[in-house]
Amino acid sequence: MQRKGRPVTVTTPEAVKAVREKIRRTPERSVRKMAKEYKMSRESMRTIVKDKLKMIPYRMQKEAFLNQKNKTFRMKKARKLLAGTKDGSHLTTLSTDEKIFTVEANKNGQSHPIIATDYQSACEKEKILNKTSHPASVMVFAGITADGKTPLIFVDSGVKQDGAPAHRAKGTQEWYRANFLEFISAADWPASSPDLNPMDYAVWIYLTEKTALIKKWDEIDDDYPRAVIDAYPKRLKAVITAKGGRFENYS
Repeated sequence: MQRKGRPVTVTTPEAVKAVREKIRRTPERSVRKMAKEYKMSRESMRTIVKDKLKMIPYRMQKEAFLNQKNKTFRMKKARKLLAGTKDGSHLTTLSTDEKIFTVEANKNGQSHPIIATDYQSACEKEKILNKTSHPASVMVFAGITADGKTPLIFVDSGVKQDGAPAHRAKGTQEWYRANFLEFISAADWPASSPDLNPMDYAVWIYLTEKTALIKKWDEIDDDYPRAVIDAYPKRLKAVITAKGGRFENYS
């Protein structure tokens, strides 16, 4: 019988072997650049990476590593937070965060993927970069609810960031509780979880790619915060499904 489809002329065993070895040596690879290097189409290179090698280009992210204890606590707290969204209170909760914006170019997760067989392997191959220090620059504070956003506030560099004792201090927690209608205490919030903070998983990513922060912040459409907050319960479910671990996608 005549063979159906186009003959396999590019994704040969030799090409697959060569690509596997190249990724093994340096997993931070771009499918597009490898296709150009091997003088083949991007579709053929995707076939080698995804179908032949069973690998996925994961976007680089800046997150803390999670040990088993972290995962257990994350799953437990995610269940509690998810239960709290059933009455719609997450729509009025103000999600805040600070971020330091630098003049140095940062690696963009979209243009610097890590190719690996699974998400955990990508983490081990330096997909996840621990937030340990920041160059001197400008710190910006902001927050959103489903119905709107705060102004951008430029903060002195000496102000502490997430996870600092100042944020967890009794006096600070009491002030939050007295001044905000919906408040998630430090005890209830899972540690090392930027993937659950709307500011981290949707807003800063958008602003990082822009130069005029105030201008772009003002241009954020009113529908965008609602879409971001609507994703919050889905992300909590994804954490539970992943048993407290990281997740790449959710539905």
